[in-house]
Amino acid sequence: MARLIFGGIIAILLLGLYAYATIVAIITVECLVQPGPDSACQYGPNLTEGFTTILNLVGGLVSALVVAVLAVTKPDDPPSALALTAKIRPVDLTKTTQNVVTGVSVAYVIVWLICGLAALIVGYMQHADVVPALTASGKSWLGLAVAAAYSYLGVNPAR
Repeated sequence: MARLIFGGIIAILLLGLYAYATIVAIITVECLVQPGPDSACQYGPNLTEGFTTILNLVGGLVSALVVAVLAVTKPDDPPSALALTAKIRPVDLTKTTQNVVTGVSVAYVIVWLICGLAALIVGYMQHADVVPALTASGKSWLGLAVAAAYSYLGVNPAR
């Protein structure tokens, strides 16, 4: 149970960092594309090394977790991190705990979808290469989203 709690806390913190970095990058794109009369963008097109690392490295880790959860989830079921925990059987947990874990897992996937779609649309489709880190994040998210869809739906390419 402790493993589930601490693993969940770490995963949520990483998702929070990824969401924050995505929001800052999108705000930076909007500032650089349409500067106001007195606006000074807090970050330039290259952001900082920290934001770039969070967008790329942590974004990949968050995406990998989403793909893993969706890969072991049946298409008719909501995603749940319980499917990844071999040492914890759902029968060992209360119904409330199972519902909380499932709710957090669904929220995690939704936040990942929103951040990824925003990075794809703003950073790649609308304003490609204004903030290169956001463009790269949007492109990589697209590939991982396709992998997540294949995993969740159980689609196997024709052989």
